[in-house]
Amino acid sequence: MGGIAATLEMYGRVFGRAGQLILRNWPVLGSVLVYGLITTAAMILGANVGLVGGLLANLVWAACVGSFLSLIETMIRSGRVSWADFGRSFGVYLWDVVGVTFIVWVVFAIVAPAVRTLPQGPGILIAMNLLLFVLFNAVPELIYLGHHSSLEVLTESFTFISDNWIEWFPATIVPVFLLFLVLGLPIDGVFAWVKTAGLALIICVTMVARGLLFIELRGSSRRGREFQRAAR
Repeated sequence: MGGIAATLEMYGRVFGRAGQLILRNWPVLGSVLVYGLITTAAMILGANVGLVGGLLANLVWAACVGSFLSLIETMIRSGRVSWADFGRSFGVYLWDVVGVTFIVWVVFAIVAPAVRTLPQGPGILIAMNLLLFVLFNAVPELIYLGHHSSLEVLTESFTFISDNWIEWFPATIVPVFLLFLVLGLPIDGVFAWVKTAGLALIICVTMVARGLLFIELRGSSRRGREFQRAAR
């Protein structure tokens, strides 16, 4: 019971702090909406230009993801995101995101064609995607807080998840459930923007909380957290 109480106490700290940071840096919520529109437009345009268009669209997607991670890092480290940070953020983690996604793409490009020929092919591919989601779940945090190379990010994520999966996944799975819940709300017209804003809020709070949780888990052990709670 001590471990559960220590974990819940840690969740209270990281999600409370995340809420404060989001309120203080509310323009970051708008970046989620803007980046979503930019990425969607790039994918639509890229689909009409062939291979080169697809590559450019993926670069735009990687730049937006890298920019968002950079903003989250700035928020966590300094507590304040300035307008200048938005402009500087696009190139900070661009190639880190590209490197990781390229490795995953190569793996699927080699494995997927062979797997599809098997009778259980679709099920195996679903299992592979779930396995990647689990083992490499901490990749975003390792990109902007760990500053490792692409291969190191993947191996470090495997190690981190192996050591901290009990504490890590509830803070990820519950927000994912909330995202699908909000997505399923039958809201149209003008009020659809309210739903979109809700999705952006969930994404931002979750990503900031994950970053704070990552720092806490990397800087302590399960037994150490239980001991500190008992001492208090």
